[in-house]
Amino acid sequence: MFDTSIRYGIIGCVGIGTTHGKAVQDAEGVDLVAAADTIEANAREFADNYDCEWYTDHVEMIEDANLDAVSICTPSGTHSDIAVSAAKAGANILCEKPLDVYLDRINSMIETAEEVGVTLAGVYQRRTYSEHQRAKKAVENGKLGQMVLGDAMVKWHRTQGYYDSGNWRGTRKMDGGCLMNQAIHLIDLLQWLMGDVESVYAMMDTTVHEMDMEDVATVALQFENGAYGAIEATTSVRGGKDSLELNGTAGSYNSGEFDLHEGEIDFEPEEREWGVGHTRIVQDFVDSLREGSEPMIPAREARKAIEVILAAYASANLNREVRINELYEIHRETRIDELDATVNHSEFKQ
Repeated sequence: MFDTSIRYGIIGCVGIGTTHGKAVQDAEGVDLVAAADTIEANAREFADNYDCEWYTDHVEMIEDANLDAVSICTPSGTHSDIAVSAAKAGANILCEKPLDVYLDRINSMIETAEEVGVTLAGVYQRRTYSEHQRAKKAVENGKLGQMVLGDAMVKWHRTQGYYDSGNWRGTRKMDGGCLMNQAIHLIDLLQWLMGDVESVYAMMDTTVHEMDMEDVATVALQFENGAYGAIEATTSVRGGKDSLELNGTAGSYNSGEFDLHEGEIDFEPEEREWGVGHTRIVQDFVDSLREGSEPMIPAREARKAIEVILAAYASANLNREVRINELYEIHRETRIDELDATVNHSEFKQ
């Protein structure tokens, strides 16, 4: 528990790092003290914009600036190494999605945080949206009846230039494809609202872009509660959108619209500006540190959506249904998620 304002730092000073910087500034009970990036120019610019100290080494930053907590906003495949070293330096950690792209790495960061006694939390800011909060309560209270189907669609456009903008983008070791990078937020919402996923059967391909991973995927799901579902994801189309739908025997929920038999709920999604979800996540994280409570999305909870995605990768590779609880055995037998300990993270600039 903290009686004084949380001393906070950002690791990774471009892209989503700036969103975290603003979120920290907008939150209460926390001060943005420092930021680190392996590229000095990025760190300097961030520090100028957010009036904080800058570093090129995140461990040095944590120790020198006496930080209580950090956000990790670097390329996905660097998250675990950074989290492990940050935890050992004594910092509580809020890690951008995904926690990492390999089970070995994810488990290492979770185990290290638990061993040294720091908090490790994930970022799925869409859970904070009021319409999804209402949907969660509706499912838990039985207002939708027995859950039958749950679907998530993410149909976006990304140019080849997007994937060419960083040599880590679209790679297995550092990023993943449209499931791991774009659809993960809807996948998290789907399993959070419908319940844990039991098994998946997936097909995917790289249809348009020059990249290692998938730019289109379809995944059939079975949930532990007996319901079924589907995920459709792509970054290859124009004019598409993302949506979420839950269907039960007493009513349905579609991206903020409830359709119950007698219209018990009259609700419209809130209007919100970009970044408000991150501010809520940061505020919850800070409050959990100050109060000594569990954050909204503890690391073991944040791992669930990634397990669904990794099971989909395994399913597409093996051309069969894959149960979530056999992921680790598949890993041992086939090395689908083989951890490349020799990867040079300095090649992947933040």
